[in-house]
Amino acid sequence: MKKFRYVIITLCLVALVAISGLVGGFIGLRMARHQQEKKDDPETWNESSRRKFERTVKPTPEQWVKLEGYLNQAVEDLKAIRADTISRSTNVVWRLVGQVEKELTPEQLEAFAKMKPNQQDLSTLDLLRVEKK
Repeated sequence: MKKFRYVIITLCLVALVAISGLVGGFIGLRMARHQQEKKDDPETWNESSRRKFERTVKPTPEQWVKLEGYLNQAVEDLKAIRADTISRSTNVVWRLVGQVEKELTPEQLEAFAKMKPNQQDLSTLDLLRVEKK
């Protein structure tokens, strides 16, 4: 009877550890995704650059007027570069898809259709917080 009790306690502890690991992994994944989304946001670039610059260089209020304009323009330029890069990358992916599809048999095309990206997935720049121009 005592062995049975120890087995039950051991199984409960193992289950507790497994559940704790799964919950911790899920929470960690959500936190990492949230941090990555913040990192991908151009407005966050602007804010973090501003804070770091202010903390390190300590510009005067008069300097801030000019510097803030430069910083805002740089962020806008980076947004444009990013949008262009995404657009060009999307074109490369669709060119590759077209080339691959020409070489496949009808059966292979069916299988490939399941794995190739959707047109709308690659064309939505709002996912990456970039406005089309």
